[in-house]
Amino acid sequence: MPDHNDEDKIEGIGGRIAHIRGSMSQAAFAEKLGVHKNSLGNYERENRTPDAGFLAKLIANGYDSNWILTGVGEPKLQREKKSSNETDESGLRFEEEFALIPGYNVQVAAGHGSIAGDEAPTRELAFRRKWLRFRGLHEQDLALVFAKGDSMEPTISDNETVMVDTSEKKLRDGHIYVIRNGDHLLVKRIQTLWNDGVQLLSDNKEYPPQEIASSDLENLEVIGKVVWVGKDL
Repeated sequence: MPDHNDEDKIEGIGGRIAHIRGSMSQAAFAEKLGVHKNSLGNYERENRTPDAGFLAKLIANGYDSNWILTGVGEPKLQREKKSSNETDESGLRFEEEFALIPGYNVQVAAGHGSIAGDEAPTRELAFRRKWLRFRGLHEQDLALVFAKGDSMEPTISDNETVMVDTSEKKLRDGHIYVIRNGDHLLVKRIQTLWNDGVQLLSDNKEYPPQEIASSDLENLEVIGKVVWVGKDL
């Protein structure tokens, strides 16, 4: 086990998670924490930012979220009793660096159509506020849903998490939107037409375009623009 000075030098959230795992296999460590092995691998490779639930599991096992996120301090939580008015510095640092974006148990169809599920938040994923600012995104406008189907392959695959900016309601050429048509939610790329209609395009060319006449556009509700897709490698 490295000494305290070596622990301070471990770079990156993924490196610090791997350090905590130690000699235990990813499969065994993931099972111990109650998370999917692929999720753990993505966190260690820094393909994804650990969500609040994962950090909570590490904290429950005695590790300091402040050290995991920043490298400052020590891996193990210090158990000294705090006064009731003492600020939880680890929690404060987490809130300063990360925004928790709500996820919904809703499928948006990257295929022929999918009925919306329960539209109440069921989870939260953590995203760096710096990244949100760089993208010009505002956390209060964002929502996470699941894609269903293969019509948007290879851009969006079945069961992938999709982030939607609900403030973007105006359809623009080339962008991907989540659209409600009756009880169905679709995720499609948009092409505007000369006659003021639009085409709903699939990135998978096996699916033909769907043309929506201008007179039918009022039946479509634009939920928002897709701004991020989470991918397992």
